Amino acid sequence: MSPQTWGLGARLILSFTTDLGLLYKLPIYNSEPPMNKLDDAALIQKFVEGELSFLANQNLRIEPAFNTAQLLAKKGELIATAKLVGQIRAVLVRQSSTYQALVDRVLVSRQYIPTGINDRGLVQYEHCPIPPGYEANYTEVRQLWKAWRSHYSRHSNATLLIRSGSTWLPIQKIEFGQESFFIQVPGDEKMLCISDRIIWLSPAESGIPTAPLG
Repeated sequence: MSPQTWGLGARLILSFTTDLGLLYKLPIYNSEPPMNKLDDAALIQKFVEGELSFLANQNLRIEPAFNTAQLLAKKGELIATAKLVGQIRAVLVRQSSTYQALVDRVLVSRQYIPTGINDRGLVQYEHCPIPPGYEANYTEVRQLWKAWRSHYSRHSNATLLIRSGSTWLPIQKIEFGQESFFIQVPGDEKMLCISDRIIWLSPAESGIPTAPLG
């Protein structure tokens, strides 16, 4: 090999090696969303608001896909799914999740109420405006009974409301018997088991203590 040819080969090898070095320095991308400083409650708030970008903190992450978004725990455990159609219309929440209580609180604070359980055992929440001057509570029915029994008779203007169909109706009476509660509202009576949960409204500044949401 002539010195001229050797010099050309050396330059080619040097150039190739240099290019490899540059390639090794390129950033490596993966599918993990960027870490965010939001705490769990704030990240769940973003999820409920319809966040359409990947967000994550040390415990949770949001993964949007087409017209839905999923809220997942660190190891990929499904916590909730939001159906997105322009704005969020419904959220499905997994009951056995360790984050269920926190998701409940955020959803109810954003005027999403539980409307039923689907065939996969997920609790469905739908947006439902709350009348001005009221705040929502989502508790076991016995907490509603305690609040009504302890304070309603002494606060004649403090009307407690429950959902009936598409309307909020005032509670007229609550009775307990045979491990069930019977709630009377105008034109209807509802029966709930002692362990059932219910969404109910109390005056925002009535002074009636209620159990925390969730």
